[in-house]
Parts: sequence; structure tokens; C-alpha cells
Amino acid sequence: MRKRIGKLGFAMLILWAWVPASRGDDPASRAGAAAKANQTVLVFAAASTTNALNEIKAQFTEDSGIAVQTSYAASSTLAQQIVHGAEADLFISADAKWADYLAKKDQVVRQQDLLGNRLVIVVPVDSKIDVKKPADLLAAGIEHVALGEPQSAPAGIYAKQALTKLGLWDQIKTKVVSAEDVRHALTYVETGAAEAGIVYATDAAISKKVKMVAEIPETLTGPVRYRLVLLKHGADSAAAQSFYRHLSSPAATKVFRKHGFTVLSEIK
Repeated sequence: MRKRIGKLGFAMLILWAWVPASRGDDPASRAGAAAKANQTVLVFAAASTTNALNEIKAQFTEDSGIAVQTSYAASSTLAQQIVHGAEADLFISADAKWADYLAKKDQVVRQQDLLGNRLVIVVPVDSKIDVKKPADLLAAGIEHVALGEPQSAPAGIYAKQALTKLGLWDQIKTKVVSAEDVRHALTYVETGAAEAGIVYATDAAISKKVKMVAEIPETLTGPVRYRLVLLKHGADSAAAQSFYRHLSSPAATKVFRKHGFTVLSEIK
């Protein structure tokens, strides 16, 4: 009896050793899966894309096993970091100007216009100040107007351009509180550090501490376009190219639209 049990145990041991291999669980397969899991894509993106992009990258990683790291700031700041050696694979700029700047520095492999946005005026949600148009920012009750840095941050540049066209800039500029990017400008209004601010509509939509009181027509700003760039550092990365394509996919498009962006490019 003991011998028979020993033979049966030996046979089961052989079967156990063989079954995983038949399922592809060999060392080479495990190494391939580990390599895929260890792929990481670094994306530098405009601060205004934070919420949408965080949602998109989480789903992409869950589906593909490819990790995506993001760094959010003003497009101008990120572009300068890339030129000075930051090893980003992709760049999402809130202004085509900074993508063109990188192209001139030989940092761009591929690019496309991806998203659209628009500027709005916001005030604290409990504000009693009556603001219905840009000229109302001149009211005595408004001492501080928060903008992205008007010389470099795209939202600030657009805002200054609109106010200049309306002949209001010279009067309003003494009230301007410059922020390093549009999300910081939003924070100034949320915390009461500024009585009003000019931000993207997508930023206003995520905050429960501000209310949108006026839109700034595109005729005053020109089209607000976000440029997606595959950078030189990511040119040979299959993972980076995969996420570049994914950002124009129907799944990503759905998320961008949910967060208030206009989607300009979609892979069918």
C-alpha cells in the first residue's frame, strides 16, 4: 500500500510541475509580464488637465499594466524644464506656442491639437459682487483679480489678450494677482485672496468654492487649444507611444468631455 501511494504522489508531482508550463507560466513569460509592468511613461501636462488626466491614466494603467507618472504645472514652466534636460516622454501644453518652442529646440517627434477650452470669470461662491462681464472687474469692491502669470502661463496670456482687446488691461493690471499657473489662480479665489479671477471653464467646473459669473468670448482670446506632443525622449518607447495614442481614443475622449474639454482629435 505504501508503495502504491508513493507512486501516485510521484505522478501528481510530475503533473503539478507540467501544468503551469502548459499555461504559459514559464520563466520567460513571467519575465515578459514583469517587464511590461515596469514600463513607465512620464507626462508633463498643463495644470488644468490634472483631474481629467489622473482619471485617464489610472484606467490606462489598469488595462495595460503600464505605469504613467505625471507632473503638472504651467506649460511655460514644463517646456523650460524639458529644454533643460527633464526626461519627459509626452507633453500636453495649454498653448501651442510652447509646443512650437520645443519643436524649434528639436525636442518634438510628433504632435497634434488635442483639446479645446474657454476662459471664464469666477468669484467666491458666497460673493455678493455683481459681475456679468469683464468690465465689471473694475468695480471698487474688486481689489484683486487672480490670473495665471500673464507673461508666460497660457491662461494668463489669454486673459491679458482679452482684456487688452477690450481696452481694460491698463486699468485692471494694478489689481492683478499673478499665479504660477491657472490652478493656483483658482485657489486664490477659493480662499478669498482675490475677489475674482479668470480661469478655464474646466477649472471652474471642478470647484465648489467658486461660481462662474461670465464667459470670455473666443473672439477675444483666439482658439484655446491644447497640444499633445510625443517628445524625443519617448520616441523609442512603445509604452509612451501607446499612451500617446490612447489620449485620442474613445475612452480618453469620454473622460475629457466629462471634465468640460472640447475634444479636437479622436481615433475612430
